[in-house]
Amino acid sequence: MFGKDNPKLEKFFHHNGRWLAGAAILTVIGVGTWQSNLILNREEPVAVRLSEVKRGTVESTINESGVVELRDQRILTSPTEGAVDRVLVQPGNRIKAGQTLITLRYPERETALANQEVKIQQQRRILQRHQQEIVEAKEQIAADEIKLRPLVAGAREGAIAREQVYEQQDKLRETRATLRDAQADARTAALELEAFQLERKRIQQEVRDSIVTAPIDGVVLGVNVKNGDGVEFRTNLLTIGDPTQVLVKLQLSTLNATQVRPNQLARVSVIGPDRQTFTGRIQSLYPQAVGEEEEEQSSGGGSKQSNQSSSSDQPAVPSIVLLDTPTRTLIPGSRVNVEILLQQRQNVIVLPTEIVQRDDDDDSKPFVWVRDSQGNAQKRPVKLGLEGLTNVEVTSGLQIGDRVIQPPSEPSLEPGVPVISDQ
Repeated sequence: MFGKDNPKLEKFFHHNGRWLAGAAILTVIGVGTWQSNLILNREEPVAVRLSEVKRGTVESTINESGVVELRDQRILTSPTEGAVDRVLVQPGNRIKAGQTLITLRYPERETALANQEVKIQQQRRILQRHQQEIVEAKEQIAADEIKLRPLVAGAREGAIAREQVYEQQDKLRETRATLRDAQADARTAALELEAFQLERKRIQQEVRDSIVTAPIDGVVLGVNVKNGDGVEFRTNLLTIGDPTQVLVKLQLSTLNATQVRPNQLARVSVIGPDRQTFTGRIQSLYPQAVGEEEEEQSSGGGSKQSNQSSSSDQPAVPSIVLLDTPTRTLIPGSRVNVEILLQQRQNVIVLPTEIVQRDDDDDSKPFVWVRDSQGNAQKRPVKLGLEGLTNVEVTSGLQIGDRVIQPPSEPSLEPGVPVISDQ
C-alpha cells in the first residue's frame, strides 16, 4: 500500500516532500539569523562607568553674593567747613582709639576764639572794678558809722548841733546806696562774664573739632583727602574699621530670605580662580525687603557700597554674615560668594544627582540603573531624602557597596541591554 506499487501515493510524497523540505530550510535559516543577531548583540555591550554606593553628607544651600566689610566700619566726616591741615595716616595703618588722624584749619573759628578771649579779659576787669567798688563802699560805710556814733552822743548832750548828725547820716545813706549799686553792677558783670566763657567753650569745641581722632582701635581702609584740601560740613575724610571681626553684607532675594534664619552656617569664598573658603554665621536679617534707596538710608548713608546682584532693581532683604575668625585674605570692599547652609544630612547613603533618573511619564518615581547578574542593565526604584545641588540622599532601594551605573549620554539605556564597565 505504501510501496512503489502505488503510483498515486508516490506522486503525493514527491510533490509535498519538496514543500516540507523548503519550509524546514527556511525555519533553520530564521533560527540561525536570530541566533546570530543575539550573538552579535551580546558581543557589543554598552560601556558604562560603575559607581559604588557610599555614605556621605548631603546639603541644601543657597548662594548669594556679598561685599566684605570690617566690624564698626565707618567713614569719618568733617565736623564743619574748613581746610585740611595735615593727614597723619595712610591706608593700612593700625590706629588706636583717641589717636589723631587728621588736623583741620578753621581760621574764622580761631579768630572768633581770640576775640572771645579779649572780651573775657575785658569783662573780668569790669567785674574786678565793681568788686573793688564794693570793698571801698563797705570800708566807707564802716568809717561813716564810726564817725556817726560820737556825733549822735554829742547831740544828745547838746554839745553838737543836730545838723552835723543829719549831715553824717546823709553821707552814710549815700555810701550804702553806692554799695548797692556796686553789688548790682558786679552781679551783672559776673553774669556777662559767665556768658562770654560759655561762648568761648563752644568756640573751643569747634576749634577742637579740627582734630579728627580715631573713635576705635582698628585700621585705616582709605583716605579721601590730602593736605590743603578744602572741606565742607560732613565731607568724607577717611574710612576705618575693626579688623578683628570681618562682616559680609549681602542682599537676599525675597525667595531666599524666607529660608534664612539668624545663626545659620555660611561659607564665604572669594569669587575667582584662587578659591578660599571661610566659615561664618548669619548675624542679622532685616525684617523687611527694601529697595536700593531705603537700604542706603538704613545703613546710615555715607559709605554706600553696591552689594546687590544684577537684579538690584528688585526689593531685597539686607543680611549680615559674621565670620568666625578674622582673615587678612578678604579685602574690605571686595565681592565674595556666600553659600548659606539650609539643611544637612550626615552619614547617609549619597549619590550624585546625575545618577538618579526619573520616568518621563511619572517624575515622582526616581530610579537608578544597576547591572544584574547576567550583566544587563536594569532599573531599580529608589526613595530620596534631602536633595542637594550636586548630590542626593537615598533613603531606600540601595545598600552600601552596591554598584550603580552612571547613565551614558549615548546610547540611552534600556532594560535588558548588556553593559560592561569601562574602568
